[in-house]
Amino acid sequence: MTDKNICFCDDDTDVEELKQILLSRNKEWIKVKNGSNSINDSLKTIVLSCVDSRVPVEKIFNAKPGELLVLKNAGNVITEDILRSLIVAIFELKAKFFIVLGHKRCGMSILGNEEKIEHLSNELGDTLDKLKVKMGEDPLKWFKFFPEGKWVDNVHTQVNYIREILSELIDECHIPCIIPALYDLDSGKVIFLD
Repeated sequence: MTDKNICFCDDDTDVEELKQILLSRNKEWIKVKNGSNSINDSLKTIVLSCVDSRVPVEKIFNAKPGELLVLKNAGNVITEDILRSLIVAIFELKAKFFIVLGHKRCGMSILGNEEKIEHLSNELGDTLDKLKVKMGEDPLKWFKFFPEGKWVDNVHTQVNYIREILSELIDECHIPCIIPALYDLDSGKVIFLD
């Protein structure tokens, strides 16, 4: 099923149908592939963005394959794995710029909204208890939710946090320029928050 060229899977969609959708699109990609298959991060720029599928970083910046190194996770949060990938990019790809790209209407922005927290708690059920045991902390803290509507504040929090961590770990000459930015889902516009 499609709506405005967006494809949907319903409860009856099986794995073979999904594979067919993706392979059909891959055939289209093969026809137009317009980037490098040998150059990685030619713009020397890493972008950390939210895992939200409405934030297609390469398309937002009209980047060709090989130009940007894109890292994604829920809420564009600095985690151990993001730090690991960032340090590899700094030393192996000589990355000079690191953009933390938040976005408006981020689903990780729920703190302060008891209705959203209650809904999440109901959906997760006993998974919350299992996460508490596995992670050793309150699952709502472990998810790294941030205050509702505070997308810009979250970007600045992540920027300050990564600056602090990098200054403790690597020489100043290797620390990339860290750039806070916000993406507007409705207009498609990126605002640099410097």
